[in-house]
Amino acid sequence: MVAPTRNPWPVRLAIVGALLLVLAAFLLNAQGNTIDEAYDARQVATLEATGQGSEVALLEPGCYFAITEQGENHVDLNLTKIEGSARVDAALENKICKSDWIPMATDKTQFLITSGWTVTEEGEYALDSTCQDGHDCADETVYLVHTDRYQYAAFSNPGLLLGFASCCLGLFVLPLAAVVLGLTRASRKTTSVVMMNPDGTMTQAAEITPEMVAAFARGENPLQPKVDAPFADAELSETEEFIDGKESVMRGNLLTTEQVYALMRGDVDQASKVVSDPFADSPTKPQTVAPIKNPNTKTIASWDEGASESSTAPETTEQRPKIQSLKRTESKEQSNNDWKSWDEV
Repeated sequence: MVAPTRNPWPVRLAIVGALLLVLAAFLLNAQGNTIDEAYDARQVATLEATGQGSEVALLEPGCYFAITEQGENHVDLNLTKIEGSARVDAALENKICKSDWIPMATDKTQFLITSGWTVTEEGEYALDSTCQDGHDCADETVYLVHTDRYQYAAFSNPGLLLGFASCCLGLFVLPLAAVVLGLTRASRKTTSVVMMNPDGTMTQAAEITPEMVAAFARGENPLQPKVDAPFADAELSETEEFIDGKESVMRGNLLTTEQVYALMRGDVDQASKVVSDPFADSPTKPQTVAPIKNPNTKTIASWDEGASESSTAPETTEQRPKIQSLKRTESKEQSNNDWKSWDEV
């Protein structure tokens, strides 16, 4: 039996993906301080404002986020540039700019980005916070973070970079293992099992059932079709005495001459009859064959003893044909007259 081999790649990919996730978790856990130094808004804030009021700080050009802890976002914020000792008339447009930096912390503190500004000129800026109606924001703190400084912090630390890469790769490999497993199962449904019959021919089976497995264990081949007589197998006991062709004829695997002639005549019933014993009508004792008498034996023996031909003539019922002896022609001597006749011609 030739069965399709199992594809080992789904299991291998699943193991690799799991190992990558474990490695990423270990590396990121070991880089906890580095993560807080690059992504914790409480540690990287350029300016902090608690409650209602104003805070002034020197800002560089770039993208700035106003971040609060979850549940403490009940303030309205404005960022205004200060020229000299007074604010300009218009505040900066409150619009969250694009940045790859996001706030996070290893102590599982949840942050919210409430406002954002794009600073184009370096200088002093005032952050004005006002409590929303119906809320007390005296204990709420706003963190102003310059995201351009920390959005590529992961690439500056090898351990942190390797941890993020392992995590991303593991999350990619695990679904890939599921896809490969699905494709393998889909292709396995169309794959058939090939069986070799006793006569050397190959038979395909679309599905192996428990009944077929039990038949294989008994030494049978359930895939080989059964045919009716005279080709069907008959349940006959094996005999120790071997007779050439006897059991084959009795089993129906070998046809006798009468059965072959019956098939040629179209008599299927006669050809389908099972022969109990094809040698039942044969004589039990072999016929004795008379020795061939050689009539020349005595003649040859008499020749060896020196007897005459007349006395040693073989006794046969038929007469030998008479052979006429050849007559010898006398050679004529040549004479000179013969040459003279040639000269006259």
